[in-house]
This record gives sequence, structure tokens and C-alpha cells, in this order.
Amino acid sequence: MSSSDEEDFPKRRRRKRNQSFEHEQFESHQFDFNIDEANELDNQTTADVGVIPIHDDLQQQNLTRDQLQQLFSRVSSELVAESTDDQEFFKRKATIKVPKTNKVIQTPFPPPRSDRQEDFDISIEQLKQLAKNSAGPLIIEKHSPSEKEIDYALSTITLTFNQSMIAISSLDEQINPEDLGISLIPKPEGQWRWIDTKTVQFEAKHRLPYSTKYTLRVNKEHCVSTFGGKLDDEFVFEFSTKTLQVLEFLPTGRVTTLKPKCFLLFNQKIDINDIFKHICVVRDDGHQIQTEKLELFDEEAVKSEFKSFINRNEENRQQYIAFTFKEDLFKATKYTIQVPKDCPSAEGPLKTTLEWSDDFTTYKRLQITDWFPNINDSYQQTAIPGQSWTITFNNSLDHSTIKKSIFKIEPEVSDLGIEHRKYNSREILIHNNSQPNTVYTLFIQSGILKDIFGQTLEQDPSSQSIQFHVDDFNSPLSGVLQGESGIAQK
Repeated sequence: MSSSDEEDFPKRRRRKRNQSFEHEQFESHQFDFNIDEANELDNQTTADVGVIPIHDDLQQQNLTRDQLQQLFSRVSSELVAESTDDQEFFKRKATIKVPKTNKVIQTPFPPPRSDRQEDFDISIEQLKQLAKNSAGPLIIEKHSPSEKEIDYALSTITLTFNQSMIAISSLDEQINPEDLGISLIPKPEGQWRWIDTKTVQFEAKHRLPYSTKYTLRVNKEHCVSTFGGKLDDEFVFEFSTKTLQVLEFLPTGRVTTLKPKCFLLFNQKIDINDIFKHICVVRDDGHQIQTEKLELFDEEAVKSEFKSFINRNEENRQQYIAFTFKEDLFKATKYTIQVPKDCPSAEGPLKTTLEWSDDFTTYKRLQITDWFPNINDSYQQTAIPGQSWTITFNNSLDHSTIKKSIFKIEPEVSDLGIEHRKYNSREILIHNNSQPNTVYTLFIQSGILKDIFGQTLEQDPSSQSIQFHVDDFNSPLSGVLQGESGIAQK
């Protein structure tokens, strides 16, 4: 290291030293090294690499052993002074030793009579009186159910007191809670039993009947705990089970017959004849069909027709009604089935408070609803020559009634082909070899083409004629319709 470097080096380190805390004291450390080995290594590096002078005016100066030792001492003290994160080695506190037994004292059990506290001179009656005085008034801490309206199947009723109502030895005995003034009115089939000395429960044999209002009562005069505690007020709680509701109804949407079969499944047992008197069938014009025009299904017919609904749950026996119509209903008409409010249940006296209704629609007469191309269509009004045409009906067609001979096109078109589409039974595809810039008119012979309901197509002379407008090949084309096999040959 040159003398100029030696003078410049402490200046650079001094800036760092001024940033440390003034009050900190550091120990100085000495570095041990071999001067001869360092000089030898330096000479070897110089011989291998060669000296590249940085500045021409700088000259290399060899330092003596004492000068190098002094230099490294100064540098080491500077480096140690810069360190500010020194801390002692962390060592956890020593574990506290387990205390040792100093002395073991042996005592007899039970202790001798001389060491025992003398028994109080108190009678059993006095003990009972003390227990009564400390017990306080009798309170019903909780009861189940706690809701006024029960919308689920309920089979147990529970009362819990704050004091023991019977002795523990009496749990196995048949102590009737009704003797303590506890009652449920009306009382369904079942029995009371004690769960523990403070809790009594009524268990119904099945479930509590629906459409019933119950009263849970505890008489304050007769209800006395084993400590003599009594209720300050008589306990009365009223609750009701759910009323009659319709769970399932058939049919829905559009029906395929003019004498549909109607099926209603309720949430509880019903009297079929009583419900049948309340059911109303109303036409969309407001006309109500009289009950005399309805016909009830017998049990065997219902099980056969609506087997899946009946067998879904064994508990739904005597919970359904099915009927049909003696006369054909009007076509294209909506009919509403109503179960009015105040409709009775076979399980309890409560009646429905809301009206229920659902509806279905009879099918319409067979008619053409759309065709392609259609001059009135905003999507595509014309077709190109040779492009297939389509006719769409409102009902599914009877394939056996589709004949090529009943379709007539003016002016006549060559290569005529009539196809009934399998994946869309309401549509007919007309293949043709139409000419450009021509308007074709379609005529379908009346009384032959039928739908799946047996209705024939009757064309109304006053209705709009079916025309296909064909342009030239330069007209825009949205797509070519293609169908499956099923082309009419005759």
C-alpha cells in the first residue's frame, strides 16, 4: 500500500465514525497476521498479473513490519467502532427445580371423633324449613315449543322448573305430572314422563295433529316443588300447528287433452268429500264450473295414475284428491283450480286462512304461426334461389298425415320436397328449385293435415296468405336450413 493511500484511507473511515453514538465505548481488537506471508503473496500476484499503473505520478512504497502492524491496528479500531448491533449472547433463564418434599404427615381417615366438628342439634323438619326458605319462588325456566305457530312435525312438549319437583328416588315411579297441575289441552294420544327431577316431558305416540290450537297450562295452586316452592302466577302458553296446505298439483302448463286429470296432494289428512265441495274450477272468462260437472277418481285409479306421488312418502295416505271433467273443456283456455280459505282439515278444527290457486291451459286449434322467408320478418325477409323454406305450427304435427300432395305452390316450382323435422315436430321444411326475383304463394289442403291432438288444419280465407319472396343470388343470406330424413313422397 502506498503512503498516499495510507493517508486517504483513514479520512474515508472517519466519516463513518462520526455517525456513531458519542457515548458508546468499544474495545479495540488486534488482528494477527504474518507479514512475510503477505509480502510473498503480494509478490506472487504481481508476478502473475503484472502491475498496471493507475497514475503515473504514484509510486509504490514497501512498508515495514511495524508500519503494517500500526496501520492494521488503526483500521481494526475504526471497524469495531462502526458496529452498533452488538449484543450479548441470548440465554434462556434456567428452569426452576421441582421442590422437594420436606416432611410427610400421616393422618388417619376418617379422622378420629375428637377431631371432628360436633353435629348440630337440628331436626329433619328444621332442615326442610331451611331448604324452603333458601329455595325461593318456583319458576318455569324454559318450555318447548316456544313458538306460537308451529310449522314442523311436533311430537314432544317439555317444561323445566328451577326446583326439584320430585325426589330422585321417584324417577322410576309413575308419578303423574297432572297431579301437579300440569296439563295439555287438547291432549293427543301419548304420555307424560319425568326426564329428571326438574324436567317433565309429554311424548305423543305419533305427532301432534295439525290444524289444532293447544294450551299448555300449569296450575299455581297444585304445582308445588319438593321444597314447597310455588308459582307466583299461573302459567299458560298457547300454540298452533300448521293448517291445511297444498304441496303438489297436476297438471301445469299446457295440457294435451280436453279432459285433464287433476291431482292435489296436501300436507295433512283430509276428508275427500269435504274438500271436494270446496274446490273451485274457474275459466279465464270468470265462469265457474260446478262441482256436478267434476268427477272424483276412485282409490285404485288414483294409485295407478299418480303412483309416483303417492309412493314418495308413506305418510301421505289420505292426503290427496284426484278428479277429472265430465265434459270437454274449451280449447285455448286457461283454467284455475282454487282451494279457498276456511277449507277444513281432517286432523283438527283450524281452517285455512289463505286462498290457494294454480292453473293450466288447454291446447289451441292447429294453425300456422310463422314461416321463412317472411316479408314481415325484421330478421330476414327474402331467400335466395334454391334455398329451403320453413313453416312453423303452434302444435306438434301427426307425421302420418303429412303428404306432399296437400301442398300446392303458385307459380309452380320444380324439385319440390316436403320434410317433417324430427327434432322439431312443429316445423315443416320445403325443398325447392325456386327462381330469382319471384314471389311464391303456398296453399295447404284443408281437413287433412293433423296435429297430435287430432285437430285438422283449417285455413281461414280471410287470414294472411303465405308467400315466399325470392331475390337474386346477390341478396344477403343468413343461413341455410337443413333437416333430417322424413321427406313426404306423395
